Amino acid sequence: MRHKKVFSVGLGLAGTAFFLWLALKDVSLSQLASALAAANWVWLIPMIAIGYFDLFIRAVRWRVLLSRARPGAPTLELARLEAIGLAVNNVLFLRLGELARGVLAARRLNMPVFAALASVVVERALDVAALLTIFIVASGMAPGYAPAGVRLAAELMLAGAIGALALLALAETSLAEGGLIERALRAWPKVHELVEQLALGATVLREPLTALNAAGLSLLLWTVDAGLYWAGARALGLGAIMDYPRAVLTLSWAGATSAIPAAPGAIGSFEKIVATIVHQFGAAPEAALAYALVCHMVMYLLVTVTGLVLLYRIGLSLADLRAEVEKK
Repeated sequence: MRHKKVFSVGLGLAGTAFFLWLALKDVSLSQLASALAAANWVWLIPMIAIGYFDLFIRAVRWRVLLSRARPGAPTLELARLEAIGLAVNNVLFLRLGELARGVLAARRLNMPVFAALASVVVERALDVAALLTIFIVASGMAPGYAPAGVRLAAELMLAGAIGALALLALAETSLAEGGLIERALRAWPKVHELVEQLALGATVLREPLTALNAAGLSLLLWTVDAGLYWAGARALGLGAIMDYPRAVLTLSWAGATSAIPAAPGAIGSFEKIVATIVHQFGAAPEAALAYALVCHMVMYLLVTVTGLVLLYRIGLSLADLRAEVEKK
């Protein structure tokens, strides 16, 4: 296990160094500094507001997903846990934030750990489906910036994500004793238990109104988040090349950086990928990188500072939380 952690940390740091080198190698540092100095920082106000609105939408959606496992979960508490989970992802390797959020939810909301973690898994699947959906729509509205192969892959992945959610939502009877899945997994009790808990987390999606609410909130979440990229372009004087469909495309490409090995918070990979797409829109390399740095700085600092402050306010340190998560 220790060797796996060392390998993951080393790979992440190497990825960050490599992508930062790619992002900086053809950029004039003096012109980059000038682009940052010329930024209109008033636009930080709507960017920060969007960041906090993001946390609120996440909390409301999580409340919907927990409506069976923990009815009436307090939205404010869920928002607090969302912020803590995102902050942990930003400062610790191995993306422990999701696991930490589930563990804290079980403790603070008095619910089973597996049920909390199952809701987190379903939430992530909804995020993938929503992000792919808005990417497909935006790539049609802003043609020429998403290769046909990438768009086709996104469509196939979207179908897969929706199919996986549907299977989980409808798997309850198959997991019962004598059911199809139960018989197939009978020889692997731990796998059976995990699949059963995931299915229980997705059963709320069998209710049409609940499923529509969860899907609608997921689409709203990422559509709102695109506003941060739109506002960031205005801060850097790039409003002429960044309409809302392009902001959505930029957000979609940025979302893909979470799958690339890098330091926590996608440092380096975010800057390179976002700067590349904005340069394709017509921005100078220095302006494109300045834009990526500002957007990343706002999102990273906002959620990390907020989450860590809230973590300490509930009487836990980052080391305490990490130790508790690693016991699970």
